[in-house]
Amino acid sequence: MPDMSTIDPSILFCLFRGEPGTRKSTAALSFPKPIYYFDFDGKMEALGLPIRAWNIDPKQVKYDSYTDWTKAKTKLEQFQLNCEYKTIVIDSITSCADAINRQTLKLKGSKGEGKVIATIPVNSIEDFNAEDSALKELVAILKDIKSYHKVNVILIAHVIQKEMKTADGKTHMSRVIVTAGKGIAQKIPAYCSEIYHFNIESGFDINSGGQYGLFTVHSGDDMARSSLPLPAKIDFGNDPLYEKWIKPAINKMKEEPPKKF
Repeated sequence: MPDMSTIDPSILFCLFRGEPGTRKSTAALSFPKPIYYFDFDGKMEALGLPIRAWNIDPKQVKYDSYTDWTKAKTKLEQFQLNCEYKTIVIDSITSCADAINRQTLKLKGSKGEGKVIATIPVNSIEDFNAEDSALKELVAILKDIKSYHKVNVILIAHVIQKEMKTADGKTHMSRVIVTAGKGIAQKIPAYCSEIYHFNIESGFDINSGGQYGLFTVHSGDDMARSSLPLPAKIDFGNDPLYEKWIKPAINKMKEEPPKKF
């Protein structure tokens, strides 16, 4: 039976959430190498500039592009047996969900099944059960890989603004993870010890660009949390997130005696 002394704070299971263009994939690139990207978004070329700016050996960043769930699951199962990487990135959960739903459409269409509107195949409610099941399997396999091979895992997710209602009937705007099925999007954060909400500071200057940053604590509207001694807000800009903030926080956890919580 393990006890808390066996926990290694340097092996992280992360969720990077935020709107497109807030440098989630770039921040993941700063994590220990070699890195493997499950590329569901199909935009790996976006990492070209930070790889050069941070002097990263591009051969230390491997990827495969996926358009269906079956091939991705096969790769994950290979990593369960043998994984040479120090960081695995799912980029992104949102596009992975789309790939799952496209797979169900394609398979049902090949059998002459499924719902069709104006000659266009569309997903039905039962397809979202397949999405839910596949994404739960994704998380379960990644948890196994992290535990057995001591690999950092980063799930990248896009968010959308949505009106939410509190227990007292008041409404507020919140940003939630985008997947086709509503249930699984709410479950995924529960499995992640590190949840960072990425954003750009207001007051964007077209000449100098925005100030990229993230939150590590829940703001009420945007979900975030951390098990590391990180600042509540990090303005990382063009700097590597892992080397400048996360690694020092991990070292602090290992070196300092526990303080009053």
